[in-house]
Amino acid sequence: MNNNILFKFSYEKLLIILTLGAYFIPNFYAIDRIGNQWFYLSIISIVSFFYLIFANKINRNIKFLFQRREILFYFFFIIWALISIFFSLNKTEALATFNQYFTVFACYILLRIFLNKIEHGEKFILNLLFVFLIIEIFLSFMPIISDLEEKGLAFRSVKYSGATANVNITAFSFLYKLPIVLYFLISTNNNLKKFFLTILIFVMTFIITILGSRASFLGLAICLLGFTYYLIVCNKDYIFRIKHLFWVLLPLIMAGLLNLYLLKNNDNNFLSRASTININTTDGSVDQRLKYYSHTLKQFAKTPLTGVGVGNWKFYSIDYNKKDINGFIVPYHAHNDFLQILAELGIIGLFLYGFFLFFSIKILFSSNKFSDNLNIFLFASVLVFLLDSSLNFPIARPVSQLFLISLLGLISLYEKKSIG
Repeated sequence: MNNNILFKFSYEKLLIILTLGAYFIPNFYAIDRIGNQWFYLSIISIVSFFYLIFANKINRNIKFLFQRREILFYFFFIIWALISIFFSLNKTEALATFNQYFTVFACYILLRIFLNKIEHGEKFILNLLFVFLIIEIFLSFMPIISDLEEKGLAFRSVKYSGATANVNITAFSFLYKLPIVLYFLISTNNNLKKFFLTILIFVMTFIITILGSRASFLGLAICLLGFTYYLIVCNKDYIFRIKHLFWVLLPLIMAGLLNLYLLKNNDNNFLSRASTININTTDGSVDQRLKYYSHTLKQFAKTPLTGVGVGNWKFYSIDYNKKDINGFIVPYHAHNDFLQILAELGIIGLFLYGFFLFFSIKILFSSNKFSDNLNIFLFASVLVFLLDSSLNFPIARPVSQLFLISLLGLISLYEKKSIG
């Protein structure tokens, strides 16, 4: 954690901060805050684009970036989404969803340009994500403290969702960044910093147990497995291994015990939630997701090449779910981004999006410039995001998409220079 890198001013840094900090903007009393966030990101993208034009930095950078395979696949994915508007059932919704996809694409391109202009861009983005995590934790933890002082905890309460207004999104937003905290933990020799990071892990884990997202418990396991892999395979110092297992396992165990104590009279403690993680179709949530998955595959069989058009799965899902619709609740998403893309944009869309992710992630394993095993922790973040994409719908949420582009932007820097 080097604050000097974070606070040394440049316009590129300012624009990155303004972009990635989009989910901290006020809600303005909107029913769903993501509308404000998408609009804000569109404005920031336009401002950033004009900055590059006036700084005479646009042509050279764009030409260079479009020589990259991952960006070409992402670009053609966006083009295919645009084409799909013309055969969509609801063209207005298709255009609105396409605008979201294009906004994320534009932010990704701009982020990669800006990061390549910043000295030690890798450290800058790591520090920035760390600062954002602290803010997110504060926004979630303060309502928990308030409830503890007044009336006790409310399990899975939206009050604790902080910046995102959704408990599942908040839990995964923490988990995306947990590997970065673990990376900082093994990178410092300062015991005071290690203690602070341990406290952070404890608070973060405790909030996750209160939020009660079962999928996030799987994400937490991924982070721990990645950390264990690092300790066993990448470090031969037994004292180092034991010490750092202590620094990580102690706060996790304490967070779990505190959850059990505070919710001892509540059947919804984290242990009871975690014990229900299975593929048993008698579980309502699991059964519902499996139905969504089968419906998208049935639709894919009908329109395998083109799909039903970007953003239009929600309309076709009504027909598949009409016997199970509860009141006015309509399943907007398939709870699996890859299957939803398959249903909306066909095999062509899934192929383009899949190869965009594949070539972006492949950089982690194709570079010989790794100096401190950061790639292991970044890959853990990638796996957490893929888990989220397989069980939820991060493609529709600015918070999740902003982390994805910051992660992939950081990974892209491995081709230019090593960390440190």
